[in-house]
Amino acid sequence: MRPEIPFIGIVLVMFVAACSSSSAHTGNNTPNPDANITPMNIPAIAKPLQCAQGGSSERAGTFVQSDGAHFTYDHKPLQLNGYTFYPGGAGGTAAWRSTQFTQYIDSMIALGAQAGQNLIRPTDFWDKSDTAQQVEDPTIWHNLDYTVCAARAHGMFVVMDVSAYKWLLMSHGQDPTNANLWQTFLVAVADHYRNEPSIAFYSISGEPDPPKTAEATKQLVSFYQTLTDTLYAADPNHLITAGGFNHMEEETPQTPWWHQIYALPHNDIAGFKTYSQHDLSLMPAIGHYAQSIHKIAFDDEFGMPQGQGDADFTGGAPYNQITTGRAQFFDNVYSTGQGLGVGGFVFWNMGCQVQDSSFEVSPLTPAVWQAIINHAAVSPTGNADICQQASGL
Repeated sequence: MRPEIPFIGIVLVMFVAACSSSSAHTGNNTPNPDANITPMNIPAIAKPLQCAQGGSSERAGTFVQSDGAHFTYDHKPLQLNGYTFYPGGAGGTAAWRSTQFTQYIDSMIALGAQAGQNLIRPTDFWDKSDTAQQVEDPTIWHNLDYTVCAARAHGMFVVMDVSAYKWLLMSHGQDPTNANLWQTFLVAVADHYRNEPSIAFYSISGEPDPPKTAEATKQLVSFYQTLTDTLYAADPNHLITAGGFNHMEEETPQTPWWHQIYALPHNDIAGFKTYSQHDLSLMPAIGHYAQSIHKIAFDDEFGMPQGQGDADFTGGAPYNQITTGRAQFFDNVYSTGQGLGVGGFVFWNMGCQVQDSSFEVSPLTPAVWQAIINHAAVSPTGNADICQQASGL
């Protein structure tokens, strides 16, 4: 369940920043035999990414790995806690096509560092309604490359989340569940980022509709096997997750979809999302199953709207059966997951907006801000408040 958050405007955003091995498949998902060798024509990423020297350049040749239960980096355990950032809901994806968007990226990285976060998940480069958007847009790829390199310079990691590609397919009237439409795209992306050490892992596409039949389960699992196999063949350096799943409690013995996807040979990470009491209650089952198949459990996305209360529950309608304020909910997610050995968390989302329907987290939501600091992966960098500076408070 990806929440839609109103976009507060590019002008405000810039003001903020200025102040601071493969298996055979059958059916519709049968791989194109040339998919793993024919790159998509995306001129902006035709060559492997090379970030400017400086910052954490010593990472060259070292990649985030898995020991079967935890992330590791340079043979040491690595906890990955971070956040999603994207430029908002209505019209927001257009910001990725702005040459000024790098200022917003800088502000989001600065906020994350202040809160002791070491992982960022940029997303929603495309949407499902803009028929004019194109996969080869050079500004989008420049901005994404800028994010990766800026994260590296700050000693942070990036989830290379390519799920927005499904929105691009939908905007052009194509079926995003057709694996053949993904393969050359994934190969092109993998060719570009294969040697970049600040990429923690790839995340392909989460939130599938839970299948209702055995045949639908088979098709969904086949889709993810095709894509994880394709991506691994193109880039064996980086870990892969099929995506973050929700509505997992709807699985039945006849439709064991997420169990089967988690067990795929090139799905290294058991990704899930936490937006309801059902999700919280299912977390132990997810964690225990991931341990049983020697995979890392990862909370790919969690959050709740500001209107539920920052420190205390407002007393209104429960949010998906949750009757705590945001700070307590965040603490429950972190604490429950940590007790189960979950390897990382990504909250939705970083930003300075203050509005009941907004899911954004910043120093302007102080109780939640303190909760993420309490569970920080690394030491916070300081107290400079980008949001307050921008608003003139």
